[in-house]
Amino acid sequence: MLYHPTPVWRRLLRALRTPFIPYVPTLPEPPILRDIPTHPTFFPSEPTSADAETPSVDLTLPSNEDIPSRSATTRVLFVAGEANIPGVIYRCYRNAEAARHAGFEARVQDCANVSYDDICWADVMILWRVEYSGHVSTMLDLAQQQNVKTIFDADDIVFVPHYARIDLIDGIRSIGTTEERIEHFFTDVRRTLMRCDQGSATTRELAHAMHKLRPVVHILPNTYDKNTLRRSRLNRRLQEGLHLSAAGDTLIRIGYATGTRTHQRDFAVAAPSIAYVLSQRPNVRLVLFREKDSQSPMLLLEEFPEFQNLSSQIEWRETVPLPDIPDEFGRFDISIAPLEIGNVFCEAKSEIKFLEASLSGSASVVSPTGPFKQLVRHGITGFLAETPADWTTALLALVDNPELRQRMARDAYHDVLWPFSPEAQARRMKLAISSLQGDEEAAEAGELLLSRKHLQPRALPVIPEHETLFHHDVFGEADVTVVITSYNYNNYILDALDSVSAQTLSQLDLIVVDDGSTDGSVDLIRLWMERNVTRFNRLILKRSLRNAGLGGARNIGMDTAETDCVMQLDADNLLRPDACETLHAAMAFGIAYAYPIIQCFNENGPLLLSPQDVSPGRGPFAVLGDLPFNPLSLVSGNRVDAMAMIAKWAWTAAGGYYVSREAMGWEDFDLWCTLAELGLPGRQVPAILADYRQHTHSMTNLSTEQAAHKARVVNYVKSRHPWINLTAEAPEQRL
Repeated sequence: MLYHPTPVWRRLLRALRTPFIPYVPTLPEPPILRDIPTHPTFFPSEPTSADAETPSVDLTLPSNEDIPSRSATTRVLFVAGEANIPGVIYRCYRNAEAARHAGFEARVQDCANVSYDDICWADVMILWRVEYSGHVSTMLDLAQQQNVKTIFDADDIVFVPHYARIDLIDGIRSIGTTEERIEHFFTDVRRTLMRCDQGSATTRELAHAMHKLRPVVHILPNTYDKNTLRRSRLNRRLQEGLHLSAAGDTLIRIGYATGTRTHQRDFAVAAPSIAYVLSQRPNVRLVLFREKDSQSPMLLLEEFPEFQNLSSQIEWRETVPLPDIPDEFGRFDISIAPLEIGNVFCEAKSEIKFLEASLSGSASVVSPTGPFKQLVRHGITGFLAETPADWTTALLALVDNPELRQRMARDAYHDVLWPFSPEAQARRMKLAISSLQGDEEAAEAGELLLSRKHLQPRALPVIPEHETLFHHDVFGEADVTVVITSYNYNNYILDALDSVSAQTLSQLDLIVVDDGSTDGSVDLIRLWMERNVTRFNRLILKRSLRNAGLGGARNIGMDTAETDCVMQLDADNLLRPDACETLHAAMAFGIAYAYPIIQCFNENGPLLLSPQDVSPGRGPFAVLGDLPFNPLSLVSGNRVDAMAMIAKWAWTAAGGYYVSREAMGWEDFDLWCTLAELGLPGRQVPAILADYRQHTHSMTNLSTEQAAHKARVVNYVKSRHPWINLTAEAPEQRL
């Protein structure tokens, strides 16, 4: 087959839907995704239409005996309109993975290669960026004959032909195509959309535009995958290591990560302010990108004379493959996403640039388009800047205040970790596909979806001010972090530390958070760490600047952790050697927390149950966490101890542990209740994996179970979760 060079108009159309990131056109095959096409994509020299020649893929109807049998599991076929651009990863491969995690079978296939067997295999086809053609017409006819439901997926408003105007799409001018060609393409895309049963879109604004053509539209945002998160956070750790060692440079980098030459008018929104900041701060650099082979810049600076005398402060980087994007964002101190306010295309663009900057630890300044206004908490997780004065103020604030940059980047990371996670996307995909199955399924999916839409966003985790007293990182990758919170436990802390060191997991992170101890335990911890430094991948000691209480200390530890799974351990308790390994094995995809059975002991050994408490099938010793997971069991009281392994995304979804010294003691119960309200599951591991020390000086006895304090705790937690109906509100000492 002859492959034509990509015409100018086609490059523009790609650029219109490409996420706002630097990339090179050819994508490597992700190792975990088997279906990525490795051949070039066929791009005709003119737009295709229904009358165009059908590609040479066999769509001939076979005899009945040759028709593939259907599986009881719903099968979803993702059809990629363009195969060799980053969008296919975001919209097809990541969503196919979400479909698999939701319990469906899923494949990705190039549109040009979709065959009759593919259509017979599928129950649902999701067509991403597919232009109408003779081939597509036949595909949709066969899908209708085989009762295959169809969803059209878009990540830009490319289905409204009268939007194909230079005053709306500056790329028509900057790349050199014509309005007529773009309008022809939009018309073909619209024809595909009109033939599909439903639609899906990346943003609420885009869904609204699609609603005018299709009654049912699902919102499936662009999300990250685990590899992106891993690379992003490893980069963050490297930057932190350089900062602590004073080996990094003192430059402050403002990064504009665009991968296409179609954002001239967008950049013009912020250009005067950026030039002013560069002129006033010699240590600031503007990072821009250019093509690797041709060295052609993605941004044409000759259109911005304000940068004429600032060339020494422009840092040029080469575009990179999609998997390397985290490395580039990780170099930015500040990431910018200027867009034309009021432009129908810009107002519907996804939040991907803010998302990927936040994962990498960069603070962001963005234009207040609809999606950004819904996501960014102005002044907290980022700055929304509309006017030149807004841009100047925001950039100078971040340039001049490193603490603000770090705090804003941290809060932004916490804010995006759950809603754009693979776990959240799997839940959305499950509802979208389930709603196609029948009337009852559609009603149940609609009920869940509408209920979740009414949930108020959780507050961000409160991270009290703290300092680092010990920091060791060999930059390996552990699966689990153990977080020990400690306050005046010098008699017990070394036992807890030794129990962590004895874990069967070879790669392990350990974070100890001291909450302002006055008993000398900090010195014991630091000395122990110095002697055990070779045991751990990361070994960190943090101390709160002021006593923050249990919730604040736990949040410091969770914030510091960089693994997906975090095991909580109080300084007076113990883990058995296989605790972390066994609990981690239980943390399957979508599980928010896993908890073990915990045996109680005191200075005399294991605690024996009183005869009246012994029941058939239960041993003679007192234990905690022996009930299987069921969120309804929380109605009457807490059944899960704080010694549990928690997914970091679940912690952020819940808004962290509450921080209140007046109601300290039930932070873990409150977290389980919040996760239950979000529909996030826990899992019991029916094995004794930890030991709970009962002693007169425990926080439970000295604080939580004191009458006046417990009354405050009960009232506080009941005010946060009115559905609980506790059976035991009176204080009860654990002896």
